[in-house]
Amino acid sequence: MPQTSPLTGMLVSSGYNKNQNQTKEEGLYYHDNTLVSGSLEALIHHLVPSMDYYPDRTYIFTFLLSSRLFIRPYELMSKVCHLCMEQQRLSDPQADKMRIRKMAPKILQLLQEWTETFSYDFRDERMMRSLKELTQRLSSGDEVQSQSKFIQSFVTEGKFIVQPGVYKIHE
Repeated sequence: MPQTSPLTGMLVSSGYNKNQNQTKEEGLYYHDNTLVSGSLEALIHHLVPSMDYYPDRTYIFTFLLSSRLFIRPYELMSKVCHLCMEQQRLSDPQADKMRIRKMAPKILQLLQEWTETFSYDFRDERMMRSLKELTQRLSSGDEVQSQSKFIQSFVTEGKFIVQPGVYKIHE
Protein backbone atom coordinates (compact mmCIF):
# COMPACT_ATOMS: atom_id res chain seq x y z
CA MET A 1 0.00 0.00 0.00
CA PRO A 2 1.52 3.41 -1.00
CA GLN A 3 2.31 5.80 1.79
CA THR A 4 1.59 9.51 1.73
CA SER A 5 4.50 11.66 2.77
CA PRO A 6 3.90 13.83 5.83
CA LEU A 7 4.69 16.97 3.78
CA THR A 8 1.89 16.25 1.31
CA GLY A 9 -0.57 15.82 4.14
CA MET A 10 0.49 19.09 5.72
CA LEU A 11 0.10 21.04 2.48
CA VAL A 12 -3.37 19.70 1.83
CA SER A 13 -4.56 20.05 5.40
CA SER A 14 -3.11 23.55 5.82
CA GLY A 15 -5.16 24.85 2.93
CA TYR A 16 -2.19 25.58 0.65
CA ASN A 17 -3.38 23.18 -2.02
CA LYS A 18 -7.06 24.15 -1.88
CA ASN A 19 -8.62 26.04 -4.78
CA GLN A 20 -9.65 29.06 -2.72
CA ASN A 21 -9.41 32.35 -4.61
CA GLN A 22 -8.36 30.62 -7.82
CA THR A 23 -9.97 31.44 -11.14
CA LYS A 24 -9.46 30.21 -14.65
CA GLU A 25 -9.84 32.62 -17.55
CA GLU A 26 -9.24 31.55 -21.17
CA GLY A 27 -6.40 29.16 -20.29
CA LEU A 28 -4.89 31.46 -17.63
CA TYR A 29 -4.93 30.58 -13.93
CA TYR A 30 -5.06 33.27 -11.25
CA HIS A 31 -4.57 33.04 -7.50
CA ASP A 32 -5.61 36.07 -5.43
CA ASN A 33 -5.88 38.12 -8.65
CA THR A 34 -2.30 37.26 -9.61
CA LEU A 35 -1.55 35.35 -12.80
CA VAL A 36 0.24 32.16 -11.79
CA SER A 37 0.16 29.93 -14.86
CA GLY A 38 -1.32 29.24 -18.25
CA SER A 39 -0.78 27.53 -21.56
CA LEU A 40 1.90 29.03 -23.80
CA GLU A 41 -0.73 30.18 -26.30
CA ALA A 42 -2.84 31.84 -23.58
CA LEU A 43 0.23 33.58 -22.14
CA ILE A 44 1.18 34.86 -25.60
CA HIS A 45 -2.37 36.19 -26.08
CA HIS A 46 -2.04 37.90 -22.68
CA LEU A 47 1.18 39.57 -23.88
CA VAL A 48 -0.39 41.15 -26.97
CA PRO A 49 -2.21 44.44 -26.33
CA SER A 50 -5.82 44.89 -27.39
CA MET A 51 -8.12 47.89 -27.79
CA ASP A 52 -8.74 48.16 -24.04
CA TYR A 53 -5.82 46.24 -22.56
CA TYR A 54 -2.07 46.66 -22.19
CA PRO A 55 -0.02 44.09 -20.26
CA ASP A 56 1.71 45.05 -17.04
CA ARG A 57 5.43 45.85 -17.44
CA THR A 58 6.40 43.18 -14.93
CA TYR A 59 4.41 40.61 -16.92
CA ILE A 60 6.12 41.68 -20.16
CA PHE A 61 9.58 41.36 -18.61
CA THR A 62 8.83 38.07 -16.85
CA PHE A 63 7.20 36.50 -19.88
CA LEU A 64 9.86 37.60 -22.36
CA LEU A 65 12.57 36.32 -20.02
CA SER A 66 11.00 32.94 -19.25
CA SER A 67 9.33 32.25 -22.60
CA ARG A 68 12.66 31.45 -24.23
CA LEU A 69 12.62 28.18 -22.30
CA PHE A 70 9.60 27.10 -24.38
CA ILE A 71 9.76 29.07 -27.62
CA ARG A 72 12.51 30.79 -29.59
CA PRO A 73 12.32 34.60 -29.61
CA TYR A 74 11.82 34.74 -33.39
CA GLU A 75 8.93 32.25 -33.11
CA LEU A 76 7.39 34.37 -30.36
CA MET A 77 7.80 37.50 -32.48
CA SER A 78 6.10 35.72 -35.36
CA LYS A 79 3.15 34.78 -33.14
CA VAL A 80 2.92 38.29 -31.71
CA CYS A 81 2.93 39.78 -35.24
CA HIS A 82 0.28 37.30 -36.35
CA LEU A 83 -1.97 38.13 -33.38
CA CYS A 84 -1.53 41.87 -33.96
CA MET A 85 -2.50 41.55 -37.61
CA GLU A 86 -5.38 39.25 -36.72
CA GLN A 87 -6.81 41.78 -34.26
CA GLN A 88 -6.75 44.53 -36.88
CA ARG A 89 -8.64 42.59 -39.57
CA LEU A 90 -11.85 41.97 -37.67
CA SER A 91 -14.21 44.57 -39.15
CA ASP A 92 -14.96 47.00 -41.96
CA PRO A 93 -12.26 49.28 -43.49
CA GLN A 94 -13.42 52.46 -41.71
CA ALA A 95 -13.40 50.74 -38.33
CA ASP A 96 -10.00 49.25 -39.18
CA LYS A 97 -8.47 52.74 -39.44
CA MET A 98 -9.80 53.61 -35.99
CA ARG A 99 -8.62 50.28 -34.60
CA ILE A 100 -5.12 50.81 -36.01
CA ARG A 101 -5.00 54.33 -34.52
CA LYS A 102 -5.87 52.92 -31.10
CA MET A 103 -3.83 49.73 -31.29
CA ALA A 104 -0.63 50.90 -32.99
CA PRO A 105 0.74 52.92 -30.04
CA LYS A 106 0.20 49.97 -27.69
CA ILE A 107 1.84 47.48 -30.03
CA LEU A 108 4.74 49.83 -30.66
CA GLN A 109 5.14 50.36 -26.91
CA LEU A 110 5.36 46.58 -26.43
CA LEU A 111 7.95 46.34 -29.20
CA GLN A 112 9.89 49.25 -27.72
CA GLU A 113 9.99 47.57 -24.30
CA TRP A 114 11.10 44.31 -25.91
CA THR A 115 13.87 45.96 -27.96
CA GLU A 116 15.16 47.94 -24.99
CA THR A 117 15.10 45.08 -22.49
CA PHE A 118 16.13 42.11 -24.63
CA SER A 119 18.05 43.74 -27.45
CA TYR A 120 20.09 40.60 -28.09
CA ASP A 121 16.92 38.88 -29.35
CA PHE A 122 17.13 41.14 -32.38
CA ARG A 123 20.46 39.84 -33.62
CA ASP A 124 18.47 37.22 -35.51
CA GLU A 125 17.55 38.20 -39.09
CA ARG A 126 14.07 36.68 -38.66
CA MET A 127 13.42 38.94 -35.67
CA MET A 128 14.64 42.00 -37.53
CA ARG A 129 12.52 41.17 -40.56
CA SER A 130 9.37 40.72 -38.44
CA LEU A 131 10.11 43.90 -36.51
CA LYS A 132 10.56 45.92 -39.72
CA GLU A 133 7.39 44.55 -41.31
CA LEU A 134 5.23 45.16 -38.27
CA THR A 135 6.52 48.69 -37.60
CA GLN A 136 6.07 49.65 -41.24
CA ARG A 137 2.46 48.43 -41.18
CA LEU A 138 1.73 50.28 -37.98
CA SER A 139 3.49 53.55 -38.78
CA SER A 140 0.76 54.88 -41.04
CA GLY A 141 -0.95 56.94 -38.31
CA ASP A 142 0.39 60.34 -37.20
CA GLU A 143 0.13 59.60 -33.50
CA VAL A 144 2.47 56.61 -33.70
CA GLN A 145 5.25 58.30 -35.62
CA SER A 146 7.55 58.96 -32.64
CA GLN A 147 7.47 55.38 -31.33
CA SER A 148 7.74 54.02 -34.82
CA LYS A 149 10.72 56.25 -35.53
CA PHE A 150 12.39 55.01 -32.34
CA ILE A 151 11.99 51.39 -33.40
CA GLN A 152 12.94 52.14 -37.00
CA SER A 153 16.13 53.82 -35.74
CA PHE A 154 16.76 50.81 -33.52
CA VAL A 155 16.54 48.63 -36.58
CA THR A 156 18.62 50.79 -38.91
CA GLU A 157 21.03 52.91 -36.91
CA GLY A 158 20.44 52.86 -33.17
CA LYS A 159 21.65 50.07 -30.93
CA PHE A 160 22.67 47.76 -33.72
CA ILE A 161 25.05 48.14 -36.59
CA VAL A 162 23.15 46.23 -39.22
CA GLN A 163 25.02 44.54 -42.04
CA PRO A 164 23.74 41.58 -44.06
CA GLY A 165 23.84 38.63 -41.69
CA VAL A 166 25.82 40.52 -39.01
CA TYR A 167 24.27 42.35 -36.06
CA LYS A 168 26.56 43.96 -33.50
CA ILE A 169 25.75 46.03 -30.48
CA HIS A 170 26.74 49.63 -31.15
CA GLU A 171 29.07 50.94 -28.44
